[in-house]
Amino acid sequence: MLVETFEYAVNNREQILSKIDFREHESTIRKAAELWTEFDPAGKGDPAKLVGIDSSWNFVPYQGFYIYAVDAVSILSDGTYLVPPSLDVSLSTLSVKSGEEYISSPQLALESIGMEFEFEQAKSCFGKADKILVDGSVLARYYDRKRRKEGSFYETAKELMKHEGILYISKKSFSNTTLRGGLGDMFYFNRVSSRPGYSSPFIDRSGVTVSYLRIAEDTPCIKLEIPGPAGKEEIERLMGLLGNDSVDGYPYVLRLAHEKGKVSREEMGKIVNLLGLQVEFGGRQVLGE
Repeated sequence: MLVETFEYAVNNREQILSKIDFREHESTIRKAAELWTEFDPAGKGDPAKLVGIDSSWNFVPYQGFYIYAVDAVSILSDGTYLVPPSLDVSLSTLSVKSGEEYISSPQLALESIGMEFEFEQAKSCFGKADKILVDGSVLARYYDRKRRKEGSFYETAKELMKHEGILYISKKSFSNTTLRGGLGDMFYFNRVSSRPGYSSPFIDRSGVTVSYLRIAEDTPCIKLEIPGPAGKEEIERLMGLLGNDSVDGYPYVLRLAHEKGKVSREEMGKIVNLLGLQVEFGGRQVLGE
């Protein structure tokens, strides 16, 4: 990075940090407090069979193509697969359609494949678990079409939103559709209280119910998306269900799914070696996690 970039950050520190000055967001934090209900789910949930679904991908760029690996897994709380993983290892230009042309976009292409694999996993899990927890936001995928991203994102999300047995859970969210503040809703709800609780359910125009939860004290909020309408009683019931199988306020099966399915740099290096390929002179090293 340029030395000038560091100098700019230091010289403009106050201006940059002013964007998260609590005094600038007091009115939105008060609004978040009005929507917040304290509720401790500890000991209030019935035993349930939960499965966590997550996808991962990585790639190595060559001159003219990429070697890539992508997978999706569905994991139970004992660390076993509920259904066999979906996966692919191949080489491609990883192009996506932009208007009438195709452009190389490995991140978008592999993310799209990962979403499709998550869809396959979810469909295979129907009827085999009480709740299917998918890492990430179905709304973010649904509205990707409006941002001219790969069409399969939209089609997959539209299909997934029809199934009531699926819950979508995000550790991070930048959406501000609930509070309409200058920053994401999660920023404000994280500052309302350190106690367990939830925000009043908000139904998106697509018919998905959104609520921000804190399952355990002194842990970050998570974003919950439920296909169809859901009221406070349903949110509290789901908090009890999730609280039975969470660590540090986050569902354990999703933590396991992330760890089990993660395609790391080291693993991509092993795949390259197994295929008998080496990074070409002038090529870049493995990208991603």
